[in-house]
Order: sequence, then structure tokens, then C-alpha cells
Amino acid sequence: MISPPAMTRFVVVAALLLLLLGSCNRREEPALTGRSGGEGQTVTLCHGSVTNILPRIALEQGYFKQEGLSVVIREMSDGKLAFDSMLKGECNFAVTGAPPIISTYPTVTTFTILATVMSDDDSARIIARRDRSITKPADLRGKRIGVKKGIIGHFFLDVFMMKHGLAPKDVTQVFLDTEQFKAALERGTIDGFSMTDKMVSAAARKLGANAIVFSEPGLSVIHGILTTRSDRLENLRAAPGLLRALLRARQYAHEHPAAAKALIARTANIPGTEIDDIWNRTTIELSLPNTLFIAMEDQYNWQVQRGFIPSTVQPPNYLNIVLPQYLAAIDPDLVTVIKH
Repeated sequence: MISPPAMTRFVVVAALLLLLLGSCNRREEPALTGRSGGEGQTVTLCHGSVTNILPRIALEQGYFKQEGLSVVIREMSDGKLAFDSMLKGECNFAVTGAPPIISTYPTVTTFTILATVMSDDDSARIIARRDRSITKPADLRGKRIGVKKGIIGHFFLDVFMMKHGLAPKDVTQVFLDTEQFKAALERGTIDGFSMTDKMVSAAARKLGANAIVFSEPGLSVIHGILTTRSDRLENLRAAPGLLRALLRARQYAHEHPAAAKALIARTANIPGTEIDDIWNRTTIELSLPNTLFIAMEDQYNWQVQRGFIPSTVQPPNYLNIVLPQYLAAIDPDLVTVIKH
């Protein structure tokens, strides 16, 4: 039988637990303010394409270290590979675009969106060979164009062709892995490919005068989305410090653009002319905007139409996989997403 003092202690503890549960989201186990819960923790951040501007600045300027984090940045050839590595537990965090998230959720629900670290409305582009009589968008008709199935380059090819009066069936879409594009274009087994600017620029340098690049600013916006495994407590404990370091990197990029550009050009081995182009078209911002989820629904509809994911009665509610509390605890003005 429980003694009165023990019963009193039990009631008090139970009441405190109920209060804590009532005031916290079920995923909000670590503290959201103060120093990083992962003091001295080593974390790996994977990214694809040119979504590493803020992480790279934070690393080079020592902002992660000042938050008690030892961060290793792993560069991957595209955002899907980065996202998949995070899901497998090979990375603690990943910066990816919307398509990998859309093709994964709601089948997989063990990840969460913490913030966006950039947006770019002119990153996806199409490169083609001039010696295949390609000088204008209409010349893509009947050609073999390489894409990686379901990612942003594939989406861009579809909407680019639609804008220029072409249907998906008007080209032969050749599905390739990221590492295969450049060699296939050089060999001529494809007439062109659609990918993000970093890969397109590298291929254009190789082809020289034989390359033609098509772009369409504003047609397809890429968001660099910071994600993590929501079932890994060590990731959630490191998240506040990671976000604070990225916010300091954002301030550095805004206050010292020339130095920030030089840093990224040096560490990413990007020519000066290309880094200027990236800077001019990229919004370098740590935020969690409501517009992100509108764009994700558009991407979802495209993937359903193309048959890449099964159709459902209505799109999934992507607000179910966002944790705005972490960024809002640092600066509520950075969060415009409304989650009920």
C-alpha cells in the first residue's frame, strides 16, 4: 500500500508531467533556447547542388564551433542523394529540394522540416549540343534529353517545354543517374540534359562553343530545405545550435557580400563569374515561409500527373512534417508558416 507521503509525491510528479505534456509538441523534446543541447557533438550535414552557402559560411567562420558543434559538410551530386543519406542515418541533417520530400512523404514520416536556407528561381537549366541542330527551345522536339526521374530538373524540363509549346512526348526523356549526365552528353548518346546550374555549367565548360544553355528565370523555384530525422534525439538537440549558426552566416552574407562570395567561390571551386550569377539569382535567407508549402503542393500535383507517386483524394498535409518551433524560438519573425 502506498504511504500518504509517497502518494503526495506521486500526485505532484504526475501533475507536473501533465503540464509539460500539455505545453510541448510531441517532437519538442530538447530545449529550444540557450546553448546547443548537443554540446561538443559531431554532426554531418549533407547537401546537393549549390544549397550549401549558409552552411559553408557557418563552417568557415567558426559559427558552428561557437555553438558547441563540430559539423562535417558532405557535398553530394544532388539533393535527393543528400536526403536519402539523411533518412538512412548517414547524415544528421540534409539540405534538399522539395521533390525528394514529396516522393517520400507520407510513406516515410520519420523526418521533419526545420527551415529553408535559400531559394533560387533560375537554377534549373537545360544544356544541349549545338551540333545536333539545337539553337532554340523548339529544336528540342524529337531529341533525347537526359533527366533524373522526379527531381527538380525533370520538373523544369516539363514546364519549360510546356511554355514553349512542346508536350512531354515531343522529346525522348532518358532517365539517368546524376553521375551519368556529363559523360553521356560528351559521347552524344543524349542530345542534352536538364539539371541544376552547377552541373550544367560544368558540362558547358567541357563542350565549349558546342554548348547551348536554356534558362527561364522564375519558371521553377528551388528551395534549399533543411531536414532531419525526427526520431533521432541527438539531431533535435543539435538543431537549435545549428540554426543559430546558420542565422549568423546569413547575417554575414548580407553584411559582407563580397567576402561571402569569395569564401564560397574558394571553398566550392566556383569561377568568379559563376558565383556572381549565383548571388544575383539566389535569395540567401534562413526562414520558414508559408509559400514553401504552396510550392510543395504544386510539385505534388505534377508528380501525380506524371505517375511518379500514386494519386490520392487530396495532397498530403505537409504541415504535419514541419517543426517551426525551433526557428521561431530563435527569431519568430523568420517564421510565416501557420500550423494549427
